[in-house]
Amino acid sequence: MIINSHVHINTDEHYFFYNNYGIQRFLAEMDKSRIDFALPTLNPKLGIFRCPNDCSVHCPQMIGIVNNNLNNCNCSNPQRHRVGIFEEDGKLVLKCKTCGTIILKSSIDPLRKYNIALMNLTKPYRAKIRPLIYLSLCNSTLQAEIDFFENTYGNEFAGFKFHPWNDQVSVANFKVCTTKPILIHTGMRNLESGANAITFAENNPDVKIVIAHAGALDENCLRKIALLENIFVDCCPSVFMFKNRYSSLFSPDEVNSPEDIYYKVLDFVPINKILFGSDSPWGNSKDELTVISKLHISESIKEQILYKNAVRLYGLDFC
Repeated sequence: MIINSHVHINTDEHYFFYNNYGIQRFLAEMDKSRIDFALPTLNPKLGIFRCPNDCSVHCPQMIGIVNNNLNNCNCSNPQRHRVGIFEEDGKLVLKCKTCGTIILKSSIDPLRKYNIALMNLTKPYRAKIRPLIYLSLCNSTLQAEIDFFENTYGNEFAGFKFHPWNDQVSVANFKVCTTKPILIHTGMRNLESGANAITFAENNPDVKIVIAHAGALDENCLRKIALLENIFVDCCPSVFMFKNRYSSLFSPDEVNSPEDIYYKVLDFVPINKILFGSDSPWGNSKDELTVISKLHISESIKEQILYKNAVRLYGLDFC
């Protein structure tokens, strides 16, 4: 059995990165790679997180490009704008940090409608798909959204997803009440650091936390994952991370192959805390499974990574 515990789906075409990865491509990838069960969440690159003054919105070079953002823009003077989440007068405010443009104000998480769309989109496949609900990091809305989805959908979804870098908000000082696990994006930049995710886990000892992307291979982070009972980790997308090792994911001198990402995590973290994922569409299941197959570890350890740890963590009752 294989459980993909970290993967993304677009609910419509209004995404500005990998905007062609919808439910049918996701299902095809599951079938091709023989994934038995998956815990998909929303693609974080939703259109509402892009400032209308970012030149990728109106640049003719961007028309028809699936990764429609400034990474693919060859303008002589590209205008990059960064949108973040703010809190004003008890409301969530989505605002450009570059030019100050206010995109929306709301007393309800603007991601709610997209998460509901994800629930509806995956409902026909509930026997093999149980989503993670992607929530905005804002004190005015966060616990209310957790309560809304737990009360409305119960066990139809598996847990939650936080993305500090996309929100431009550190996760460190939030406190929540939930019985469901939370997957947290991490990287090397301050707002998305593994240290912040660790602090969140320490502040919420009754909540199970999954630290994504191997905690950027930060050794202090990995030691904490091993020490704290409520923290788990995934190593995906290892192939993508290795190919982009000169970016913001980890120091390029730490690994010589995608397999080394797993080996370094295994040096610090007990095997019962490591989960399999692909982080599709940034990664893909085929590449990640190839990496697992190359690891010089026992088949019983591979089984723990591929599905047994996820079954236990998420309380999946089909195994």
